[in-house]
Amino acid sequence: MNILIINAHSSRNKGDAGIILSMVDSLRTNIPFCNIKVKTRFPEVDKEAYDIPVGEAIHNILVDDNTTKLKKLKLAIEMIRILENKKNKPMLRDPDYEWADVVVSCGGGFLLTHGFSVMTLQHLVQIKTAIDYQKPIVIYSQSIGPLYNKIIKNLTKKVLDKVTKIYVREKISYSLLKEMEIQAPVEVVPDSAFYMELRKSNEVDRIINELRISHKGPIIGLTVRDWKFPEVEDHGSHRNKYIKSIQETILFLEKQYEARVLLMPQVLGPNSFNDDRNISREILDGINSNNAQLIDFDFHPRELKYFYSRMDMFIGTRMHSNIFALASNIPTVAINYEHKTKGIMEMLELNDYVVDINDVTPDILVKMSKKCWENRHSLVNHLTKRIPQVIDSSQVPAIFMNQLEFKK
Repeated sequence: MNILIINAHSSRNKGDAGIILSMVDSLRTNIPFCNIKVKTRFPEVDKEAYDIPVGEAIHNILVDDNTTKLKKLKLAIEMIRILENKKNKPMLRDPDYEWADVVVSCGGGFLLTHGFSVMTLQHLVQIKTAIDYQKPIVIYSQSIGPLYNKIIKNLTKKVLDKVTKIYVREKISYSLLKEMEIQAPVEVVPDSAFYMELRKSNEVDRIINELRISHKGPIIGLTVRDWKFPEVEDHGSHRNKYIKSIQETILFLEKQYEARVLLMPQVLGPNSFNDDRNISREILDGINSNNAQLIDFDFHPRELKYFYSRMDMFIGTRMHSNIFALASNIPTVAINYEHKTKGIMEMLELNDYVVDINDVTPDILVKMSKKCWENRHSLVNHLTKRIPQVIDSSQVPAIFMNQLEFKK
């Protein structure tokens, strides 16, 4: 079976890379002798991260804050024309789509928009091209929504109505698709990244061994991210409150438990806003801490998962950092910036350990972290029982694909 994975973003985001790696792990386990290719927005960077052929995403566009409104409008009109194509042949030609027996839209959370998003249209075009090539299409453990823009919501429905099967990774996305009356069958499964195999790292072992010798308290991992707070009016004050919450939690953990807090960047690009090291430094520069430190090292996602597995506790804003930690049975507090994190914590019956980024305060995050540490033994026991079930269930999309019939 020839499998083409589309909609990949950037391996500089270790969570996105973890999704691709875990999909490859699961597909190879459940579909022996399959051939896999991936189409990504940044092929020159990503070809170093994966052991499968990497090609450039079809109709690849790069839009940033410097892109003019006129250019965005022209791009949007062009892509809407592609999405509205009703002919029986593709408007965009690509040999990888012709090669594929099955096209898989990779896991993640890219089919969403708070306003009018050119990037969401680009993701839809990648899926629509597979439809035009009349290929079976599987949506692989995604979060979908929110879709506040009516034009994009309608276009999303037109595309998703025609795919073969949709797997979403939480009930909120499932409810949205049912509300939209999507015609394709929809099923809830865990995030694919739960299945990613970790890889031991000499650098991780060196760091941990040095910390265990020099420090007797717990080692607590922490991921942060910059966020634009699109759902609130006062973006600046919410960002300050988020930063203050992280800072006071670090100081509390140091004082109360003599903890060593490691700020562990999960995303290093593709731009400065998405580089977690920048806001990590801002957080550390604003407090007088002797024990907190930034881990400024570019780990492979499999090695990063191994690093998280060596923590005594974890606090994560980046969702896949939480998944990497939870998959290793590490007690975790999650800060939810999109409904995907909340949904996954609910699936694991960990509702008491997730707080929305719009609502987070120093008091809330400190109390939640305190509760997590004090209940760590029962949480480890809970995860030890629950995670194997989640890992098994995360393979459902690959098992389904192995049963597909397709045109030769």
